[in-house]
Order: sequence, then C-alpha cells, then structure tokens
Amino acid sequence: MVTTRSRSKNNRATDKDRSKERYAYRPRSTFEESDALVGCKTIDHYLQYDCLLTREELQRLDEHVYSAVDTSWLDELCMKKFWEAVVIYYPLWVAPNLLTLIGLIVNLTTVLVLSFYCPTATETAPSWTYFLAAAGLFAYQTLDATDGKQARRIGASSPLGELFDHGCDSASQVFVTLNVCYALQLGTVRCGVFIACLISVSLFYTAHWSTYCTGQLRFARFDVTEAQWSIISMLLCTAVFGPGIWSIGVFGYSLKHLLLAAVALGTIYQALGYLAVIFTEGVGKNGSTVAGTSVLFPICPLLAVIVPYCMIYSKSASSVYDDLIVIFVLQFGAVAAKATNRLIVAHMSRSELSLWDWIYMGPIALMINQYYDIKIDEPRLLKYTTVYVYLSLLVYCLFITRQICDHMGIYCFKVTTPQRAANK
Repeated sequence: MVTTRSRSKNNRATDKDRSKERYAYRPRSTFEESDALVGCKTIDHYLQYDCLLTREELQRLDEHVYSAVDTSWLDELCMKKFWEAVVIYYPLWVAPNLLTLIGLIVNLTTVLVLSFYCPTATETAPSWTYFLAAAGLFAYQTLDATDGKQARRIGASSPLGELFDHGCDSASQVFVTLNVCYALQLGTVRCGVFIACLISVSLFYTAHWSTYCTGQLRFARFDVTEAQWSIISMLLCTAVFGPGIWSIGVFGYSLKHLLLAAVALGTIYQALGYLAVIFTEGVGKNGSTVAGTSVLFPICPLLAVIVPYCMIYSKSASSVYDDLIVIFVLQFGAVAAKATNRLIVAHMSRSELSLWDWIYMGPIALMINQYYDIKIDEPRLLKYTTVYVYLSLLVYCLFITRQICDHMGIYCFKVTTPQRAANK
C-alpha cells in the first residue's frame, strides 16, 4: 500500500530545491593521490583515468541509497517467500558479496562445461550438461536474490553490495544467454549466437540507462526472474528430449524460430518501455540524468561496444568467428560488462560518463587487423584480445572495489569491521 502525505507549499519548494542541488551537473574534479596507485607514472595514469574514482565521486557514492520498484509476477507469487525461507539458513558470518561471487562462479562453471561440448553451438551435448546448466542457473538466481536479504539480515547493507551485485549480473548476461544458444543450437542460424548475446547485453544496459536517468531501478511484470525460469525450463526440456525438440514444426515454422520471434517481440516491448522512461522521467534539471547530463549520452558507450563487433563479425571473409563463436561472444560480453559497470558506478556516484575506455583496444585491434589486411592470424589475435579485455575488466573491478572498501572502511568478503574503521 502506498501512503501519501500532504505537504505545505514551502516544504514542496524546499524538496524541489534539494532535488535540483542533488542532481546538478558537476564536472569531474582533479584526481588526488590514492593508496591504490602503484608508483609507476604510466600505470598510475592508466588507473586514474580507467579505474579510480575521485574523492567527490566516492563521497556521493557513499551517500547513495538503493531504490527499486519490483512488480515481477513470479517474485510476488512465490519467489520472495522462497528466498526469505532460504536466507535464514545462511550462517551470520557469510558476507553477502561472497554469495554473489559464488553464484557468478557457479554460473560460469556450468556454462564452460556446456561450451566444452558445444564449441560452435551446433553440437548436441550429453543430457547431464543441460541438467547441470539448469541447476547452475537456479543456484545463481537464488544466491543473487538472497545476497541483499542476507545483507539486511546481518546489518551489512552498503553501496558496495549493490555495485557488486549488479556488476556480477552484467558479467553473467552473456553466460546465461549462451545457455539458450546451446539449448536451441543457434549456431545453425546465421548470426544467431551473436544476435542473441547482442540483444541480451543491450537490454541489460538499457535497463541501467533508465536507472541512470531516474535514480530508480524498475522491474516489469515479466522481468529477470521470469526470463531465468524460462531458460531453466528450456534447459530441462533439452536435457529430457534433446535439442531436436526445438526443430519440431508448428504452423509451418520450427519451434526454435517461433521462440526467437517471441523473444524479439518481448525485447522490443521492454526496450520501448525503458526508452519512454529515459526520455520523459529524468530527475535532473530539464529532465536530465542523476548527474545532470544529457539522457542521450549513455547511448554512445553502448554504440562503442556494439558497432565494432558488428563490423568485425560481418567483415570477416572466413568462418573464424563462427568456428570460435563462443570466444567471440565472451569477449563481446566482457566489453559490454565493463561499459555497464561504468554506467552503474556513474549512477551511484551521480557522475558523468566518459566515452573512451582502454578495453576498446581489444575490438580495435581486431578491426585494424581486418581493415588494413595486417597478416596476423585471426584466431590467435581473437584469443589474445579476449584475454586482454578480461584482464581490463578484472583490473577495473578489483581497483574500484578496493577503493570503495578503503573509503567506507569495510571488507568486501568479510562481515567483520576492519580495525581502521573501528578506530574512527
């Protein structure tokens, strides 16, 4: 039930002034010395530009309060009760971020097992691997949904927990989507695997784009929980009947293509909803973002991720990216995850986004090799650049996490308060 309170005109005017002040544009200040720096001028310059927050950004992140509206059908029907029943069995010494990390590792492990048997998403894997993937996704969903409940249960809620949760979710998008690709054998459809991953990460980014504009994360009636249960059901059906079940003809079309059409329509509907929020509900001055910047600018980092990979995939004269499609979309997913993480940090710290990111050197290297006919072996370059982008993502996550922990006087994976914080 929503409760409204009447306020005087003076109070409403004061609230409006405070809102303007909170969401006013603030250009990024000069970076100051930090314990996170390593002492090498070149590396420190990279860290300052790519990985670290200024003192003002850390202060605003410290003030951040999580805000969300959840109207998910399954959450309200049964899942919230299930998660509340599960969380009471967690030991009080288990840190919420540790639950999030375990869920990410479980999800990654099960996807890698399926990737071993389906390197091009055209093969049929043993039935147990699909069961394992379904169980892994269920475990990931449960741990991801209960980490916040564990944080509130033990009094360990913090902005770091929200950032860590959404950061792991951004990395998991491509893993979850690959499960669908393996179950439906989308490698048999031209560009099928890449398009599926492109839609998934773009929709996730757009959801946080709308949050950057409104300051509030909103869940629709059919959202993450329903999508995950649809994928779990798909994996279980594949485990029982085999991938061939999705090739059964229905009304002259294969079941696989009908499912893809339904997903496409659902994606368009969801994306239009996010865009409507972006263009009409910005909380900053003149409908701007929480940082007081244009609501249109976040599309630039998204295009900087999507366009190069579309060009790389379409330009290749060989089948190298189809033969190594898993590695290709894993690299794409890492670059998209870092762009999304930057957007989440910008929302929580009410700071402007930057367009350039050093992780873009991965796709740029692939493009230069193609368009200038440099004789570097494409499969080998793809593997090298994939390692590079994951290292870039890992370094970013490690330094951001360490800096926030130092600033707030907390540990990431421990409930115990550090001594330096206790002495303050």
